[in-house]
Amino acid sequence: MKNDKHEHLVWTEVSRERVLKTPIFTVCTIHRKSSAGKNAAFTFLECGEWANIVPLLKNEAGEDCFLMVRQFRQGGQSLTLEFPGGLVDPGETAQEAAARELREETGYEAGRISFAGEINPNPAFMGNRCSTFIAEGLRKTSAQDLDENELVDCELVPVSELEKNMGKGVYNHAIMVVAFFWYQQWKAEHGGP
Repeated sequence: MKNDKHEHLVWTEVSRERVLKTPIFTVCTIHRKSSAGKNAAFTFLECGEWANIVPLLKNEAGEDCFLMVRQFRQGGQSLTLEFPGGLVDPGETAQEAAARELREETGYEAGRISFAGEINPNPAFMGNRCSTFIAEGLRKTSAQDLDENELVDCELVPVSELEKNMGKGVYNHAIMVVAFFWYQQWKAEHGGP
């Protein structure tokens, strides 16, 4: 973070205390000091890196589609329709995680995977990154291999449907909205479907 013009906005970490550890994140209190000498405690979530993948496939009519997964989301207490994705396991790259999530959630593998972009999901209190990849040349290679409490249906969704409805109804998962944004950037650069 090297921009002297805004250096007065930076807070420096003094100490960090882990308050609660869960299977998917750790809650911390971080004590920081501003350049003006203010001291404050902030709540911070230590989360693993995330990866998702935008699988492109044609339906029987030859229409460009996304291979998506429908599942119940505990936080939103509702069904969502999403691109496959999840946590990056230790020792795994984000691209390897995206390919693994595609295979586990859909039973498909990609002939080609391209990096599309990455974001910080919520820099107000999280430090992790979410990487998005595009999957082309899909082929069905296996059955789903889901986690113990994962219930997932696969669906082909026309690209045109997401262009009209992303951000509404079952398409309201913020990380999926960003993944769709990365897909649109990739499509503009590569001329994809």
